[in-house]
Amino acid sequence: MIEARHLRVLRAVSTTGSFSAAARELGCTQPAVSQQMKALESSAGTTLLIRTGREMRLTQAGEALVRHASGILAGLTAAEEEVAAIAGLRAGRVRLVSFPSGSSTLVPGALAALRAEHPGTRVSLVEAEPPRSVDLLRDGDCDIALAFRYGTSGGEWDDLVVRPLLTDRLIGLVPEGHRLAGASSVGIDELADEPWIAGCPRCRRQLVEVCEEAGFTPGSTSRPTTTRR
Repeated sequence: MIEARHLRVLRAVSTTGSFSAAARELGCTQPAVSQQMKALESSAGTTLLIRTGREMRLTQAGEALVRHASGILAGLTAAEEEVAAIAGLRAGRVRLVSFPSGSSTLVPGALAALRAEHPGTRVSLVEAEPPRSVDLLRDGDCDIALAFRYGTSGGEWDDLVVRPLLTDRLIGLVPEGHRLAGASSVGIDELADEPWIAGCPRCRRQLVEVCEEAGFTPGSTSRPTTTRR
């Protein structure tokens, strides 16, 4: 019989392309992923994955199973949530996905408050940046996604229940002696001719969108580097 846990693992392998990457995403070991895939193929009675170089690819049967997996797992998650609500959340599990800086600043206090109010609740935490974290929420692989977006993101989250927590200002750092170093506030269009250093891929992409909305494309969006001494 095909089990939901096996479907979750199959979908993770199809998304990440390898057993090791799927194991990291799921928070388990690579041998555990391999064993569950063997069990799933045994239940399905056919090969679901083939290795091509360093990547694992879905067979036609694997693709068919993954197509149905999202709906099946989302339905199971909805059923679990309804039962948990009926039970009054006296005990249960909350699967949280957060971006790294949120994990270190916002999550600890929230978890402390949750445990104080619902001591029987177990919480698992996985770190992922949007849009990956939001995709995990849509697919039923987490219950809460702590994510961020800029004002230019439009209606990309309209299908989700969104609870705004904080609004951060955009802060630009310039070298000492820069023409804008003493300014109390700066319009982003004033930086149109400046080279940029951005952060994660999501941050860089949204930075470009903000700049384009202001009428220009930033000349450089390289990543910061760390130098060890």
